Amino acid sequence: MNISRRSVLGATMLGGLALAGCTSAGSTTAGSTAGTGSQAASTYMVAKKTGQLLVGFSNSFAGNAYRAQMILELKEQAKKQASDIKDVIVTDANGSVDKQLSDINDLVTKGVDILMIDAASSTALNTAVERAQKAGILVVSFDNTITSTAGIAVNVDQKKFGQIGGDWLATKLKKGDTIFTLDGASGSPVNDDRLSGAATVLKAAGISIVAGAPTDWDQAKGQSATNDLLAAHPDVAGIYSQGGGPSLGAINAIEARNGKVVPITGEGYNGFLKKWKQLKDASGWESIAPSNPPSLAADALKVAVKAVRGEDPGQTVMIDLPVITQATLEQYVRMDLPDAFFLPTSLSEDTIAANYKK
Repeated sequence: MNISRRSVLGATMLGGLALAGCTSAGSTTAGSTAGTGSQAASTYMVAKKTGQLLVGFSNSFAGNAYRAQMILELKEQAKKQASDIKDVIVTDANGSVDKQLSDINDLVTKGVDILMIDAASSTALNTAVERAQKAGILVVSFDNTITSTAGIAVNVDQKKFGQIGGDWLATKLKKGDTIFTLDGASGSPVNDDRLSGAATVLKAAGISIVAGAPTDWDQAKGQSATNDLLAAHPDVAGIYSQGGGPSLGAINAIEARNGKVVPITGEGYNGFLKKWKQLKDASGWESIAPSNPPSLAADALKVAVKAVRGEDPGQTVMIDLPVITQATLEQYVRMDLPDAFFLPTSLSEDTIAANYKK
């Protein structure tokens, strides 16, 4: 992103924020305090608001099944809190930081009370977020979070996600073994944290990562990457995959080569869970699936509403990290649903039926 583009966006943001201060759907209560301290002392809280709230969700991209389900989870939670929420506006930056900055500006101009962000960059949105917070807009980032303390960050512990998969893989292999990794979206905070968490524990166990490839957490890209990586490294003893889609793609690639399915980590992607159950029932094959469910969007919305009503949750809110194991697989897998569904979920059975049982 060049300097002139950044300058234009900055000037536009200032104008948009001025408008937002007068058009916000919820009304502001002056002089209110929140939770652990006064709002004036907080870097992320804003003046308490009453009435129905306008929520904006700036999505870094919406190009996979996970993000589609995330939007469903967010909108269903908004309906559950209809007395608090007037409407939810969703934008798609298509993976572009510049587009996401523009989307944020548009949402601010529309007068949102709450700005939710799944970030394309952990740092590039910080200035925009700080301006929004100063204009009285509560900012909550989740999944791929921002580093600025002007917003509340809601997430599972992504490094722990990686550590859990790495620890499990280390128990299935021995010192001196080699693996490759199937990564997420290159450069994204989630990808980097998961990979860092896994790499640290694998290195400590004497297991070498010989290669890796980005997959955008996509099944087809995971299968293609596995084919390429196996051609270059046919003797790997395992695969660290940070997404269930790539994990299923890896299994499909190995089976197409009539190879032995090595230990592979996964996530709560239903297609992977169904394949895991099939292999478990047939041969006792094992895996593990720490999960960052799309319902994180619903959790983030609940935190945001409480905060804008004056309850200070703290600048960082960690949601419990669900982990699907060999012993709990049957509790989560949904044989009646398509592959492109993620577990666990907060969606009602009616919403699931309407969107996934057509």
